[in-house]
Amino acid sequence: MANQAFSPKNFRVAVKAESTNGTDAGITSSILFLDVDSIGFPTMNINQTLDIKTGVGRILSESDFFQDNKSGVTEFSISGTLHNDDGHKLLLQNIMNSTADPLAIAYNHSPNSGVYGTTTHSNTTFSTYILSQDQTDGNNIVMEGCMCTNFAITGDIGTDGGKYTYSATVQTGRVAHFNNTSTPAGSAYSGSPITMAGLTSGSIRVFSLNPILSSFGVTIESPAVFTGVDTNGFKAFARADETSVTATATVKLDDVTRGLPQSFNVQASATADDADCLTLTQGTPADFSISMPSGVLTNVAYNEGEIMMLDVEMKAVNIGSGSVLTVDVA
Repeated sequence: MANQAFSPKNFRVAVKAESTNGTDAGITSSILFLDVDSIGFPTMNINQTLDIKTGVGRILSESDFFQDNKSGVTEFSISGTLHNDDGHKLLLQNIMNSTADPLAIAYNHSPNSGVYGTTTHSNTTFSTYILSQDQTDGNNIVMEGCMCTNFAITGDIGTDGGKYTYSATVQTGRVAHFNNTSTPAGSAYSGSPITMAGLTSGSIRVFSLNPILSSFGVTIESPAVFTGVDTNGFKAFARADETSVTATATVKLDDVTRGLPQSFNVQASATADDADCLTLTQGTPADFSISMPSGVLTNVAYNEGEIMMLDVEMKAVNIGSGSVLTVDVA
């Protein structure tokens, strides 16, 4: 249809693991579509020089204009409903640097790094496709060499029946392509939505307590860094110096949780909840059961709703063994 008017909702997002870092995994077969409610479209971050040189007057000279698209990082964000399928798991596997069962960030976590154009470790980089509903009036956006730098899982029993949602930030150091007109082909997202109603209530733990849980969030952040350059953008990629895992929980204030404000108030340095900082086990364990065994309180605040609640914030810590986070998706 010529002269199409697009809505942001007309675009789809798909991903596919790369067999070679920074090389397009192929849009025309086996791409994995994601369940996306919102797309933060890519920032291009092109470098330009627009300065007026001395002795040439008051207007920028054409010959002095400079542009480079090889040393800018392209970033976009997405959010939607979480599913236990290959596409959504790919993002989580990438940021956790794990394909184990369950997915795990070990206490001595050491993420992969590498050079674009070489054979990849398992799911170190992936290709992302933001797809126009047609290729007559719109183009697909293709981004190679992508790394998930932030991934969050959230649930709120007061919103959409406690359905698990996700948000992700993705970056690449390779030059993005905004002119692809290929017809995409792949697999639709699958699996029923995961909800808080599926949690085993007796096994819920927030700082080793078994509270009445209203909402939760778990966020992994592992920034990407890029360096070097070739004709296709940055040459090498790695992760920044910290991979952080943080969690939030809103719980009912009662005889079970009333001690949390004081626990935060008197929390001692160099100590943590080493037993059960956050546990969210699904009745079907492989439906994103989450365990953050060791952590510290970073905030406890009174939440003045219709029912008095507590907002609890935690950060995972390394205690010299085990995992700081596991997510069961097998």
